[in-house]
Amino acid sequence: MADELKTELETYERKKADLLAQAGKFTVIKGDGVIGIFDSYGDALRAGYEKCGLTPFLVKKIQAVEPLNLITRDFALPCLTSPSH
Repeated sequence: MADELKTELETYERKKADLLAQAGKFTVIKGDGVIGIFDSYGDALRAGYEKCGLTPFLVKKIQAVEPLNLITRDFALPCLTSPSH
């Protein structure tokens, strides 16, 4: 499954210049092909299931700049699941 996601992300990067004309919308990618571009995540997901069934596919928001997602842990907080609480 990881190889499929890698292929679909590579497809997105290869086609990104053309897709950017539709920035803000969502694309569905299966393997090396773009299935379509949709106004909402829900519409894209629905189309992905209609075209691909239960096989993996990628739904991705078309963006010029990918957001940076920072995930951190604040180790100064006490563990609420420890036996001493």
